[in-house]
Amino acid sequence: MKNSPRTQYYFIIFFLIFFHKIGSVEELRDVLIDSYNYYPDIKKGKSDLKVAKKDLEISRSDFLPSLDLTVSQGRKISKSNPDSSQHNFTNLNPTTLDLEVSQPLGATKFLNFKFAKNSFKISELNNKSLIQEILYKATKSYYTLLKDRFLLDVAIKNEKNLKQKYEATEKRFGFKDVTRTDVFQAQARLSEATSKKIEAENNYDIAISDFISIVGREPNINWFDNNKKDKITSSNPKDWSKFVQLPKLPRTLDESIRIALVNNPDFLQLKFEVKNAKIDIKKKGLNFAPEFSITGSYGKSLESSRTIERKDEYELTADFTVPIFNKGHNFYNVDKAISNALSSENIFQTKKITLKHEIRSSWKKIQSLMSSIQSLEKSVESNLVALDGVTKEFGVGTRTTIEILDAEKELTQAEANLINAQYDLVNSSYLLLKSCGLLNFKYLNIK
Repeated sequence: MKNSPRTQYYFIIFFLIFFHKIGSVEELRDVLIDSYNYYPDIKKGKSDLKVAKKDLEISRSDFLPSLDLTVSQGRKISKSNPDSSQHNFTNLNPTTLDLEVSQPLGATKFLNFKFAKNSFKISELNNKSLIQEILYKATKSYYTLLKDRFLLDVAIKNEKNLKQKYEATEKRFGFKDVTRTDVFQAQARLSEATSKKIEAENNYDIAISDFISIVGREPNINWFDNNKKDKITSSNPKDWSKFVQLPKLPRTLDESIRIALVNNPDFLQLKFEVKNAKIDIKKKGLNFAPEFSITGSYGKSLESSRTIERKDEYELTADFTVPIFNKGHNFYNVDKAISNALSSENIFQTKKITLKHEIRSSWKKIQSLMSSIQSLEKSVESNLVALDGVTKEFGVGTRTTIEILDAEKELTQAEANLINAQYDLVNSSYLLLKSCGLLNFKYLNIK
């Protein structure tokens, strides 16, 4: 019986969907995009940036003159005694129209505008810093999840091997090939491995919870080879490279520091805060300076009674105000502004020292981990060979149970050390990018 075209069509659709689902792999790119779209602080940062932009527009508009229009109309009735009119009262309908233009002059508006521009820059940098922090959290949670899953696989494999060793030791004890001490030693190592596996499971569950809190969804990491249907992590920990690609880093330590002093948003925020603190000193100093403003007005009034009176008025006023004494507040405000500026400068210089130290530490740690990983890879290979040799020698009776258990333990520890070192290398690399101000979608080439 031949399948109908519709049946074949549904089969093809099912085939594509099924294999697409199997082949889908969680990538760091997806994690970063999802965390950016999910995290509430990102939305708050965008909102704060809009508010800062509005403040800048308000400050720019302060250079424009003020224009006021006043229109009034009323009715006025007056009665006089003795009355000189024929009707014994006077009825007026007064109408006035005033137009006033005012233009304050002085350096205060220019300083306010510079202050607002710097404040807007600070808001932009604060938003960049927030994005960097979220991307770093997402990156760390992603690789922590991978690390804990790899360590869990190591723990599961170790427990499985030690369980086989324990069962084999019990059987050999039945044939009097080993002592009861060997059985208890194998059992003790198995219990320790089970405890380590439970700890690894808990750590993995915590990593999943942390991932969800940052990214806003369950992780979707594919641990299976589509062709072989085997775990990609079956040869732990060498398969870490299948999930990890180190980001592009600055070429030298000096280049890293130079980039950080130009790009780090937290550092640049403090730089603009120092500028604003100096502007504030100038603003407070202007309280001792005279103020000058020009006001022009045009008025028209109309009073209608038995006779209509119309009057036009033009006025141009220049105001010159000199502050003489303000309870000493001016002096105190200047001293306070100077103290704030000195404090801002000290915080800025401290951040500069701290930032350089952070970059040096991350750089040295990266270099150290690269060398350490090479040694740890050789350690894993050597322990694999050693375990294989001890197992064969145990089979011919030249090795004891405790020796084979020790070899198994050393291999497990070497694998765990390698995985932790690989994780630390990745984490330190992204931490260096964050310190350099390069942890963003543009630098990571994520669109």
